[in-house]
Amino acid sequence: MLNDIKQSAITNLLFRCGHLNSEDNALVLCDKETRPIADAFVAVALLNNIKLNLSEIPLLSNHGAEPPEHAALLMESATLIISLCGFSLAHSNARIRAAKKGARFLSLPLYTLDLLEDPCLHIDFKSHAAQVKNFANAFTQGEKIHVKTEAGTDIVLGIKDRIGNYCPGFVESAGDLGSPPDIEANVSPIENSAEGVVVIDGSITHPSFGLLKTPVKLTVQNGKIILFESEDQKQVDMLNTLFGPLDSKRRVLAECGVGLNPAAKLTGIMLTDEGALGYLHFGFGANHTVGGLNEVDFHLDFVFRAATLTLDSTILIQSGVPQI
Repeated sequence: MLNDIKQSAITNLLFRCGHLNSEDNALVLCDKETRPIADAFVAVALLNNIKLNLSEIPLLSNHGAEPPEHAALLMESATLIISLCGFSLAHSNARIRAAKKGARFLSLPLYTLDLLEDPCLHIDFKSHAAQVKNFANAFTQGEKIHVKTEAGTDIVLGIKDRIGNYCPGFVESAGDLGSPPDIEANVSPIENSAEGVVVIDGSITHPSFGLLKTPVKLTVQNGKIILFESEDQKQVDMLNTLFGPLDSKRRVLAECGVGLNPAAKLTGIMLTDEGALGYLHFGFGANHTVGGLNEVDFHLDFVFRAATLTLDSTILIQSGVPQI
């Protein structure tokens, strides 16, 4: 049974973030572990006299994996897709094909019923859209990003001629992608451009990691991770297994994003962490769906704290505080 707070969150997600209306052919995707929350979305829509089509698919292996063919076909005929699968379909080719046919897409991986009570889902997402647009436009116009933190991050990324992505947490036009509570702007660096080190002291957005007790240091050369280091050797071993050999496309630094949701906190859940105000995340793996050239069925984000981001000669974020 949903309480009023949970029901209010789902209502916000469906009707304000998803712009669900009676003319939509709306599809909800889930797996066996997320079926209860998917059923809750269907129930709230029915309270508003709208029927959602529900399709349960097998558990995916990682963010960016492709759904089964029958689900991909359902996606291509939908006008609004709400993906509650445990792993994200946002970077899948199936999502891109659906977007080209006009589907709006709410990507809601790692959702739980408890998350519905978090304040970050009860905000007016549209009220923050202007700031997201400012960051996205700055990325589009920029050429070089330099990121530093007191924890030891010092890395340079080339972004000349890359488009800044505007991700305000709601979808209103055909093909839009949104991931509330994540409010962010991001850009796909030139794939061989990143050089430096990144100290991840926030979270790794994978169920095996979440919030980090022990930081992880990444060394990046020619755009790829060449070394994982941590005092926790188990983390290093798991990451090397996930990312594969040194020439793997999974190791490409594919995304630089900044969170802009003032009500989101670092929790270990992907969409709260990526969207938390002033936090930076680097995504590795696929970016061909968001303006880059690296195509692989994998995408994993690393979130870190208190960064200073300089775009060309302008400081956009100072020690975790947005400046625009």
